[in-house]
Amino acid sequence: MLPNCQNCGSKWTWKDTFVKMFTFKNKLRCPSCEHFQYLSKKSRNQLSLFVMCPFLIWVPLVSFNVPIQYIFAVEIASYFIVLMSMPFFYRLSNKEEPMW
Repeated sequence: MLPNCQNCGSKWTWKDTFVKMFTFKNKLRCPSCEHFQYLSKKSRNQLSLFVMCPFLIWVPLVSFNVPIQYIFAVEIASYFIVLMSMPFFYRLSNKEEPMW
């Protein structure tokens, strides 16, 4: 499920969310109402764990002596899948929430 603006209720498109992922800012501007939105605390926690998944894939592959070419192929595919599915884990908030 893609994020909804907490101010105007409009649903962000996958493309809008994907582009905003690369701004590296805390504030994200809603494409409809132009109000600032923030990633929720829960969303930031989920994304940080989700991004670690590709790193954890190579451990069992190496332990079972899978050839390095296959490991690289699986890693690249997993990074691509994580990158393309990250917009679905975005949840927005009207105010910035502390991590603790």
